[in-house]
Amino acid sequence: MTILFCIQNYIIVIIIYYLICYSKMSLVKVRVVESITYNNQYCVSFYYWKDSMKLSEGSSRITLVLHATTKYLHYLADQLTMWDGPISVAFFMPTPEISECILHKHKYCAMYNTTDILYFQLFSLFQHLYDIKKISLHFFFEKKDHKNCPHIILKGIKKPSGNILKKYKTMLSRVSEYKKFFNIYPINVARNIARLGKKTILFLSGDIENYPSLNYEKKVSKLAVQESLLKNNRKLVLVHRRFEINDSFTIPRTKDKLKELYDNNQAFVFHAKLIKKAHKIAKLDEWFDGNENMLKTRIGWIVGELNPYWEPQFVGNDQVPFHDERFPYRKRSNTHLVHVMCFQGFDFAIMDDVFTVHKGIKKALTKEEKAARKLNQKAYKKMVKEFNYILSTTYPNMTDKCKPLPN
Repeated sequence: MTILFCIQNYIIVIIIYYLICYSKMSLVKVRVVESITYNNQYCVSFYYWKDSMKLSEGSSRITLVLHATTKYLHYLADQLTMWDGPISVAFFMPTPEISECILHKHKYCAMYNTTDILYFQLFSLFQHLYDIKKISLHFFFEKKDHKNCPHIILKGIKKPSGNILKKYKTMLSRVSEYKKFFNIYPINVARNIARLGKKTILFLSGDIENYPSLNYEKKVSKLAVQESLLKNNRKLVLVHRRFEINDSFTIPRTKDKLKELYDNNQAFVFHAKLIKKAHKIAKLDEWFDGNENMLKTRIGWIVGELNPYWEPQFVGNDQVPFHDERFPYRKRSNTHLVHVMCFQGFDFAIMDDVFTVHKGIKKALTKEEKAARKLNQKAYKKMVKEFNYILSTTYPNMTDKCKPLPN
């Protein structure tokens, strides 16, 4: 009996030991991801999340190309419900610290500390709350002192359990207070990385806080096919109008709802109170008065002379040049692209009916944005001068049509 009792106790101890080990394994995950060098200054890990949409070669779907830091992650949840096509998003992250590798096949590794790993914990919570099958998520960081771009050891990400939504909101609030420099980040690097991570020919390079009108992707995809944009041999982009509304209102998804808000001074052309000439598009009354077609859109007209301050958003194909990464945050980081495209002979077609809406009305730049504009002014002006010179000398026949980029 004594021997039997001892054996039973031994078995119980073994079972408890394995249960504890299994419990720990289920609570904490270790993942190793590869990063590669981008533009000598950055390391990027493509497809931290990889979409599972079945996209055929030459698909006419439109990828929404986004850039962000983790404090804007909650906007991505809204995009999942409003954008019907694939999404490719690039997040700017802190630089991990050099670490020993845990796998022999890896030669150079880095690891996030207990604070910075919380950004990835937030991703894990998001992944358990929302269906991410449409999302390809990439992250990048400054290379700094790393001799090579490392394999990154992501250790300490707990498996979500309990009230996940509450934990997500708490952690989102917590990480939003970290790393104030995230307010100013390499925005065009992020835009280009997200674009490189797309799997379709057509894309819309947008802002994570801008939401599309109902059936936007389906309607514009049809128009893009009709205009032969899938063949990648036509320099044409399809431009939509942009608006903004008060935070307290529900996002209007149809033109009728938008017009109702606009007529009551509750919706405005995007940044109308900040940089009016950057987003103003002619014939707005005519656009509102036209009957909305919920199944398709069409080209209203092709823009003739371009306003040098114009900052349109559009659907384009692989002919569209990438953003110039020399342009920093809030310093013509998007406007310059229109100038390049003008000199390269692109046409800008204004579409009927479709639009995007930004929640929140911006009346002034933030302190961080004002600070960003003041950084390295002398070097920036020199760069803009060089930018304009290269365009005018490379495409001399376009100088009458295309204006220089303002400082």
